[in-house]
Amino acid sequence: MIHRHLEIEPDVAVEDLPAAAIVDLLQAGDLDDWRPIVDAIARNPYGEFSARVLHLVDAYPMYGASSLFRAWVDRRRARAEGNKSSTVPTTLTAFRRKLGLTQVELAGRIGMSQSDLSKLERRADVRVSTLRELASAVGGRLRILLEVGGECAEIVLVREDARASRFLVP
Repeated sequence: MIHRHLEIEPDVAVEDLPAAAIVDLLQAGDLDDWRPIVDAIARNPYGEFSARVLHLVDAYPMYGASSLFRAWVDRRRARAEGNKSSTVPTTLTAFRRKLGLTQVELAGRIGMSQSDLSKLERRADVRVSTLRELASAVGGRLRILLEVGGECAEIVLVREDARASRFLVP
């Protein structure tokens, strides 16, 4: 694809393209233009390029393409984990939607405005305490997994109120 406003050599790997070129491909490209992106994601669904694509489709919502590429990354990650499910939520938005909740409904459950929940869903860095509140609001619990070199362990964080409650007499 010829980028309307960018000068890029034709032999540049898709992983080395600037963000504007990737957005251009996602927004205005066809299936042939998307092939290198899809292949790069398939090679490493947890890699830097996959993360860049997810960031770009969130930062620049594209009709159809955003949900398509997010779903592709989710499926490739599920396959990489040996999980046959094609609907592995990877964002707060995807998880909320999987639960069938609107932003208004979930925001009401945790005592925040819809606009604040929208901002929270787009944030790259969310506090553990906020995630706990979200989990509790939907009847779940928060689990934190740490994966290093193929080894995976659940990390148990002691809550402030749990430490304080040890000293309370029932």
